Amino acid sequence: MLRILDKPAGITTHTSLSESERVRLFNEPYDGFLEHISMRAGRTLSPVHRLDVGTTGVLLAVDTSHTDAEKQIRELGSAFETGAVQKTYLFLTDRKPKSGFKSGNVIESHITRIKASAQTHDQTRELKPTQKSLLPARTETRYVSNFPSEKEPGNAVTRIEFVRSHGRYSLWRALPKTGKPHQVRLHAESVGLSILGDIEHGGSPFPAMALHASELRYDSVHATSPPPLWFSDLSLLDESTDFITWLAALDRRRRVEHSLQQMQVATSLTYRAIQTEDSSFAPPLDVDLRADVLGEITQIHWYGEWRESRDLPQVKKLASTAGWSDWYVQVRSNRGGTKGETGGEELILSRDDLPSRWTASEEALKFEFRRDSGLSSGLFLDQRANRRWVLDSKFTRVLNLFCYTGGFSVAAAKSGAEKIVSVDLSKTFLEWTKTNFVLNDLDPVDSRYEFRAMDAREYLKWAAKKGLQFDLVVCDPPSFSRSDKGIFKIEKDLEDLLRSCVEVTAPGGRVLFSTNFELMKLTDLVRRVTDFARGFSSRKLIVERSVSPDLDFEFPREPRRMKSLVINVDTV
Repeated sequence: MLRILDKPAGITTHTSLSESERVRLFNEPYDGFLEHISMRAGRTLSPVHRLDVGTTGVLLAVDTSHTDAEKQIRELGSAFETGAVQKTYLFLTDRKPKSGFKSGNVIESHITRIKASAQTHDQTRELKPTQKSLLPARTETRYVSNFPSEKEPGNAVTRIEFVRSHGRYSLWRALPKTGKPHQVRLHAESVGLSILGDIEHGGSPFPAMALHASELRYDSVHATSPPPLWFSDLSLLDESTDFITWLAALDRRRRVEHSLQQMQVATSLTYRAIQTEDSSFAPPLDVDLRADVLGEITQIHWYGEWRESRDLPQVKKLASTAGWSDWYVQVRSNRGGTKGETGGEELILSRDDLPSRWTASEEALKFEFRRDSGLSSGLFLDQRANRRWVLDSKFTRVLNLFCYTGGFSVAAAKSGAEKIVSVDLSKTFLEWTKTNFVLNDLDPVDSRYEFRAMDAREYLKWAAKKGLQFDLVVCDPPSFSRSDKGIFKIEKDLEDLLRSCVEVTAPGGRVLFSTNFELMKLTDLVRRVTDFARGFSSRKLIVERSVSPDLDFEFPREPRRMKSLVINVDTV
C-alpha cells in the first residue's frame, strides 16, 4: 500500500547507519524519518525515493506488510528513475538570476560526486560551529554540476519558473525531469538563485533550507504537501530572524504530526510545538523560545529579556499564525532551570481570565496542568515515549522516584500494575499526583498505591532494609537538589543513586534512568553507567537504549537534553 508522508526538515529520509554503527554510537535505532514513523505506526515502510535532510515536503513510501508491496516498490522506483513521476518543488532565494537566465529556462548538466572540501563558499567563515557541522567533512564527497560534455553527457534536467517576489526575496518553482542527488539545489545555484539556507551550495544563512517538495504526480497518484508558512505569505520574511526560526521549528513538528495522522497513529494533545535550539542555520537568537501545547492552552517559555512593546506584538502574531487562542508567556532568565523549580517568573497572559488550572490529554492519559505552581506546568512532555513504554510493558511492581506529578505512576496504574510506590519530597506534588490518578479513574486510596513524601535516596535505603523488590524502578532525578539530608548533584552522586536503585530491583527487572543535566551528554551518561554496570559484582547488569523519543523534541543525531537508558538487572 502506498503511503503519502510529509517530511520535515532536519532528518534523513531513512537511516544511513548500520546496526553495528548504531550499537557503537549508542544511537537510536529509528534515526531516519521512515524508521521513526514505521516504529510509531507498527508498520514497516520502504522508501521509493528520497529527500535531502533539509528538504521538506511530500514523500512516498510503501507499506511492506501488503502482498503487492515488492511489486509496487519496483514499479514506483522505476517510475522515479525514468522520470515518469512529475515532481514539483518550490524554493526561496534572496539572489538575482544570472544575466541571460529567464523564467521557464531548462537547465541541463552532468551531476557527479567528488571528494572536496566543505569550505567552498565565503559564507562558511561566518557560520556557527553547529552550522559548520552540517556541511560535508573535508574528506567526504560532495555533489557538483558541470556543463555536459562528450565525456560527461547531461544526466540532470530541471525547468525553473518564477512565481512571485516580495522585497529582496523571490519564490521559484522547479520541475526536475530527472532525479539526481542535490539536483534542484545545484541547478538553482548554477543560474545564480542559490536557495536560502542551502549553505553547501552558496545560499545565504536562514533558519531552514527553503526548499519544499510540493507535489508528485504519477498514474493515479497525486500527492501534495502544504508549503511552509513563509512560502505562502512572503511578507513573513520581513519579520525578525527569531520569528522565522520559531515558525521553522513549528513547521517541522507539524509535518511529523501530519505524517503520523496519515498512518492512523493517535497523536497527543499535549506536545512541544516549538524549540528554537534545533535550528542549526539561524544566527544566534535574541530570544530562545519553547512553546508547549497543553490541550487548549499553550505555555510559551521565553528565554531572554522581555520588552513588552517589542515582544508582545511578536508573540501575538506567532499565536495567531500558529492558531493558539489561549496562551501565556513565562519569562525565564536561563535555560538550565532545575525540574520543579518554583517562583521568580514573570507571566504574560493572553487574557485576564485565563484559567490557572486545566486538564489535557496525553494520548490515553489525562493530566492536570497549572500555571500557578512554578516553572513547570505539571508534566515533562519529553518523557512521553518512556511513559508509553511503561503503559505498554505492564510491569507488576513499580517504584517511581522523584515522581513530580506522577506521570509514570499513572501510566503504570493504567497498565494494571499491582503495586506502585510514588516518592517525592514535595507533599504538594504528591497531592497533584493523586489528582492525576482521579482524572484517570484511579482511586488513590486503593491499597495498591502508595505515596511517600520523603527524600528518594532515604526511601531507597529504607526499602533495601525491608527487602522490597520492584520489577521497574523509574529514576528521573533533578540535576541538583537540597534537603535536610544533604545536597544531591547528579554529576557526583550518579553511581551511588544507581546502586541504590539496582538493590531494590527484582531479578529480571529494569531501571529506567533519565537526566536533563545539560553538561552531561548521552555518550557521557552511557560511559558512566556502562562502567558502573561492569563493576557491579553481585548482579548482572545490561545497559540498553530506552525507546526512541517522539519527534516533537530534538531530532535524531541532535544533542538531547533529556537522556535516558534502561538497565536490565539479573542475578549473576
